[in-house]
Amino acid sequence: MPAPSEWYQPGQERHRRYDEYGVIQVFDDGNKRYLCFGSADEQSCLLRSRPEQLQHEYARAMLAVLALIDEIEVHEWPVTLLGLGGGTLASALLAVQPQATITAVELRQAVVRVARQYFSLPRTPRLRIEVMDAGAYLRTATAGQARLLVSDLYLAEGADPQQLQQEYLEACWLHLAEGGWLVVNLWCEHRDQAAWLRWLKQRFGQVLHATTSDGNWIIWAQKIEQVVELPIQQKKQIRQRCKALSTVAGFNFWRSVKPFLSSS
Repeated sequence: MPAPSEWYQPGQERHRRYDEYGVIQVFDDGNKRYLCFGSADEQSCLLRSRPEQLQHEYARAMLAVLALIDEIEVHEWPVTLLGLGGGTLASALLAVQPQATITAVELRQAVVRVARQYFSLPRTPRLRIEVMDAGAYLRTATAGQARLLVSDLYLAEGADPQQLQQEYLEACWLHLAEGGWLVVNLWCEHRDQAAWLRWLKQRFGQVLHATTSDGNWIIWAQKIEQVVELPIQQKKQIRQRCKALSTVAGFNFWRSVKPFLSSS
């Protein structure tokens, strides 16, 4: 777990509210804005001068899966985000893929309000927000709908344990279209879940994963029948795509993608 940060002090708290799940706080150091749920763990971080630029390495690693998706196809792909937080990942997706349509599922209505008010979450028809539990949403969502499904569920005490449940991952599999990608954000200590990872590989076909410098374990799982090794030519295409995406996103996509390719 990261050490307490300099911004986590009473003089820099800009907003506080409570709901049935606990406290929601917003801190601001003048350059960046932070969302937390009662501890110094950053649920979201916003660069005020460029709201669409992701600041956390783990968030960049989650977005970097776009480098493995053909640019023409992704414009036709609906995206489902399970867990909104400050909405920084949603904002980045909207900026990087202008034709993408996103359904974001957030447990707490108060978090949605804070994302709108303090984290520049766009108001656009391309972003629809459902306030409900992610597992409940998956049980009622259309099968085969999403081409990209991101599971980023965190509570005050850490990662939501349902992300490690087979029933939840099966619902993710059903919600994905063939060829679609599931992205899961976990803590690095979850890497010892060998049986879980084995099942994931059997169910999804292709699974790539990497640990980020900020202590998260990010999984990319593709819903395919058969795993195909990435040929050198395709890796070159991925690197070219990273270059184009980096210009829009404001960070080095290739640096985020490389660790996943080495795990294949």
